[in-house]
Amino acid sequence: MTIKNFIQDIIQHIKNKMFSSRYVVKGKCKKCGQCCSTILLSDENGYIKTQEDFIKLQKENRSVRNFIINGRVEDVDKDSPQYGALLFKCRVLKDDGRCGRYFLRSLFCRDYPSINPYFIQMGGTTLDGCGYYFDVNKKFEEYLKD
Repeated sequence: MTIKNFIQDIIQHIKNKMFSSRYVVKGKCKKCGQCCSTILLSDENGYIKTQEDFIKLQKENRSVRNFIINGRVEDVDKDSPQYGALLFKCRVLKDDGRCGRYFLRSLFCRDYPSINPYFIQMGGTTLDGCGYYFDVNKKFEEYLKD
């Protein structure tokens, strides 16, 4: 990972924590490994859809070098930006769904599920069966009381 990518990751991590206080992550990890085997990656052009784009991303961002291609998104509407995107799996994922290097995992992994307001506003949810879920930090009725 270049210094530039590392700094960008840190800045994004801080921005996600600072500017997304309207939402909170609740729940607990079930250690099923789903989140580590159905990963969508993107770059400035959108979701990664070709092996060539993935290789280019790996050269630019060292934090994605532990991922391998695991499939393709085909179960969404063909007009969806996700359609045709590659799915990735972490190569250190153990057969029992746990991380093979949990204490040395990247920020990418440590931040899951990250509170990304754009993702949430677009109807984002965690994976089916995931123990985590997103909720609002303050219910609408509480704002009315203020």
